[in-house]
Amino acid sequence: MEIKNLENIELEKLVSVINLSFSDYIVPLQMSLELLKSKIVAEDIQLKLSTGVFDGDKMVGCMLHGLRDSDQGTLVYNAATGVIPDYRGRGLVREMYIYLLPELKKLQVKKMLLEVITENHSAIKAYEKMGYTVTRKMDCYAGKLDIKKHTSIIALKKIDSFNWAGFFSFWDIIPSWQNAGQSLENSKEHCHIIGAYNNDLLVGYAILNPASRKINQFAVAGAYRRKGIGSQIFSYINEFVKQQDVYVYNVDHTSVATMEFLKSLGLREKIAQFEMDRLVEDK
Repeated sequence: MEIKNLENIELEKLVSVINLSFSDYIVPLQMSLELLKSKIVAEDIQLKLSTGVFDGDKMVGCMLHGLRDSDQGTLVYNAATGVIPDYRGRGLVREMYIYLLPELKKLQVKKMLLEVITENHSAIKAYEKMGYTVTRKMDCYAGKLDIKKHTSIIALKKIDSFNWAGFFSFWDIIPSWQNAGQSLENSKEHCHIIGAYNNDLLVGYAILNPASRKINQFAVAGAYRRKGIGSQIFSYINEFVKQQDVYVYNVDHTSVATMEFLKSLGLREKIAQFEMDRLVEDK
């Protein structure tokens, strides 16, 4: 077995390994080449900091990592980890981390982050043994919106650029890596931004990926909540996606109001995830 970085990997080979690794997962995943390319760009995945396990010329496992600077220091995000079925139980994930850690220390990475489905008990135990701790629980919602075309109580407009100062002022919770502002900036050509305005004042917004029908972010200013603005935004989204299923992933479990709102619109919890992290220099 040999572990090496994926700087020179053929992406088609990487797609095949990811798909085989997740074919029997709690939530089976099948990724196309185009989806992988989009993920690499959006999540700042660095193939030089991503690792693969090779049995001869055959790749049998992989670990993808994104890299970003933040006010907490440099962060690394585990964007995907998988081992194909025939090679599990051999400690290969741990071996990939052992290979990776010296590289992260060279880059003065402060913290490592990942997400794991709450029902994946074996993976959670393995990560805990590697020094990770749970920092928060996040819920993922999906389904058809049970909402009729909403009477306009405020003006909705398509926005051509991100107003992060305004958006941030509405937040009660911090988005996960996949939904963070940097991820959306990286993939802005795939984003449809809806703003809610009281006269010329922005009081709410949502960011939708029309192709995947994922709602990456949405929020309403505190003083304007419980007035039907959120429902009007989601009614617009429902018409925009032609009443097809929508997806709202990684909602912070502490935001009870957000979860109740999504459930009131007919969405149901699909899975729950733990966000886990560990410091690099202490392990």
